[in-house]
Amino acid sequence: MQGWQTPYLGLRDLPRELTDFELQAFFSFSQAELELISRRRGDNHKLGLALHIGFVRMSGRPLNSVRAVPPVLLRHLGQMLGITTPDLASLRALYARGRTLFDHQQQACEALGFAWMTEHQRRALVRVLRDEVTHSADRERLLLHARHWLYEHRLLIVHDRVIRSLVAVALTELEAATAQAIRAAVPPALLKRWASALDSARPDGQHSQSWLWSAPAKHSTRQITEVLERIAFLTDLGIDQHLGHLNDVLVRRYARRMASRAPSISARIKEPARTVEMACFLRYCLLTATDQLILMFQRRVADLWRQCADGVTATVDWAQQYQQLLQELTDLAAQEKVPDAELRSRLVSLVAVKRARRPPSRASIIRQHLIDAIAPVRSLLVAVSGLAWQATGEHPAIDGVSSFSVQ
Repeated sequence: MQGWQTPYLGLRDLPRELTDFELQAFFSFSQAELELISRRRGDNHKLGLALHIGFVRMSGRPLNSVRAVPPVLLRHLGQMLGITTPDLASLRALYARGRTLFDHQQQACEALGFAWMTEHQRRALVRVLRDEVTHSADRERLLLHARHWLYEHRLLIVHDRVIRSLVAVALTELEAATAQAIRAAVPPALLKRWASALDSARPDGQHSQSWLWSAPAKHSTRQITEVLERIAFLTDLGIDQHLGHLNDVLVRRYARRMASRAPSISARIKEPARTVEMACFLRYCLLTATDQLILMFQRRVADLWRQCADGVTATVDWAQQYQQLLQELTDLAAQEKVPDAELRSRLVSLVAVKRARRPPSRASIIRQHLIDAIAPVRSLLVAVSGLAWQATGEHPAIDGVSSFSVQ
């Protein structure tokens, strides 16, 4: 099916307005369909069957509405079938017998190859939704994905509440499978330690869950130290050694779900949701804390560089150099009884010394200021260099961590 057909999937009624494109796309019939329609007796039955075929092609479900059929559609079908159509009609007016309506619905589905979903196909859809929920938590998007799958497999689209119940089943199965995978990867004793650490209170009285989730207000040295403390807390629990196989979308979803509740409520969540939420929350907190540390450290480095650079106005004070040269020349001229040869020699030596003198570059001055300003962040550098950094490839910063030291 084409992507532009998505808005029509699952419709229960005919749209009030139809464009020429929609009429040609959904209510134009093949030769086999025209032959099937022409075998109906009476114009009303021909019109009714054509309506059902076009609606199933458009929405993927049978038409069973009491609303009036749009006049533009009636005129279009009259031209397509070569019959006289009324100016205003509804399904109730087209069918004197309810049984004929059901027969036409079934014939339209058979003509297009559509059928109702079996139990085997229902389980297959649940498996598809279970794979999809690992990438998206939006229930409306999952509902749309299920409609696509049903239409592509020529299965009639069921009511939304049925699909939502299948989404709930898929979420339950995914949750149970995720909890089983976590228990298989993490020793039971470590899981108990995680739960105990997460339910504990900090020395300042703040709950560990709230403390881990709180975001730093700025990138000061104290705030960076606090983020480093969170990372140390989580790495001491071994979070960095486990749960790497979990999907990032899944980790984010369950972590945010746990963070949206008060810690006292999170402790009462039943299994397997409790295990999944706890593990995903701790994993997500470690990832976000690491990202926060990198960003804060970058901003801190930028601040230090800017402060040191702003203090450097000029690399050489040429006025001072000029005055110093004049003073040295004056002192040399004031000396009496100096042979001309010696005076020339002294002048040549003075000029050579001045020419050989290289003024410091702006970069070297800034570098010296950075060395002088390193004291307030020396402990941060030591702490950062002690983290177990990793990279996807060769990286000079990672390779040099083992030999890094702060002087």
